[in-house]
Amino acid sequence: MASARGRVVFLSAFQDYRTKKRASVQQVADGVRDLGYDVWFLSTRYSWLSKRTDDSRLFLDPASNSIEVVNGIHCLLWKTPVHPFASTSNILNTIMGRLFTPYAAWPNSTFDSILKSADYVIIESSVAAIFLPRVHRLSPHARIIYYATDRLDTVGTHPVVQRKLIANGSMIHHVCLRARRMATDFGWAADRLYLAEFGIHPEDFSDVGNDPYDGRPAVVSVGSMLFDRSFFENMPPLFPEVDFHVIGCGEKLSGADNLYIHDEMPFKATLPYVKYASAGVAPYRPAPGVEYLAESSLKLAQYELFGLPAICPNFAVGEIASRSGYNPGDVESMRAALTRALSMAGTIAPRRFPTWKDVAARVLHPEQFPNIKIRAVSTHSGSYPHELK
Repeated sequence: MASARGRVVFLSAFQDYRTKKRASVQQVADGVRDLGYDVWFLSTRYSWLSKRTDDSRLFLDPASNSIEVVNGIHCLLWKTPVHPFASTSNILNTIMGRLFTPYAAWPNSTFDSILKSADYVIIESSVAAIFLPRVHRLSPHARIIYYATDRLDTVGTHPVVQRKLIANGSMIHHVCLRARRMATDFGWAADRLYLAEFGIHPEDFSDVGNDPYDGRPAVVSVGSMLFDRSFFENMPPLFPEVDFHVIGCGEKLSGADNLYIHDEMPFKATLPYVKYASAGVAPYRPAPGVEYLAESSLKLAQYELFGLPAICPNFAVGEIASRSGYNPGDVESMRAALTRALSMAGTIAPRRFPTWKDVAARVLHPEQFPNIKIRAVSTHSGSYPHELK
């Protein structure tokens, strides 16, 4: 039964609401549901090719192309025979660039019927942007929102997606950015940019469980985005008195006896590892424009929430004093950053965050929150603002 407040449809190309991994888009979906909306989560860019990339949605394959309700949210993983992707091969990349348009028009009556009744459509950054014309045609009166969690070139998205996003930018009502530093990518929407904050579900943190460690100092890393394995290949032997726990990195690591590799686990199961650690690690590897992670990184925000000192590359330090930066690939700077972070263990005051319900309200109706407006000087279509206030 539809909510009186309206239907909100989330459209993602990598995330599914039901995966163990919880990115911010799943959290915002929870917040929108808690506001009283009818929420649907559509996951795309999934095919038999996904098995070659160890896609986090593979366990959902038997349920693909069928609707399932989980936590009050309607979920659909759309599986097609193939899907386009970015490649390191110039020839293959050229071929793939021609396939995004036919892929975005692939027939699916269930997908279309869900969008036709949408009052709001939230498009998560990345390949989902190619569906903009289809969304606008099916639901011309819906408020279309672009939720920019990452810069497209940073996460390796095919360049044709960025071009299509800019070309169809007029269809977007507003853009919510996870970091102000991303605003230089959105000159075409400079008059409708807003900041989407990190949030929490307070109930998740009311009782996170027992200390999973054995009394030894421990550092923890959670997640796989831009994971740089060199940190954990080099640091454990240099700190034999410290245990290193890596959760859901998506890679196989081995080496020192004090290195523990955990498979991807449900979000709440990761919380004891974070709360009781001495420090947190965000081992990002360099990528184009990666500096925005200083503001947008969920793992770094979570470390702040628990009052953990953090170790991360210098490009992700930003203005946060509790973060110790290092130069990627420089073992000595990694050692110095980890030494500094461990010396601060237990001295960092936890940071307070809004709830995901609060964040969801800002994503849907940012005009009601003037303080989150990002004001850019330039408004040239397809170009970038030169200065931010």
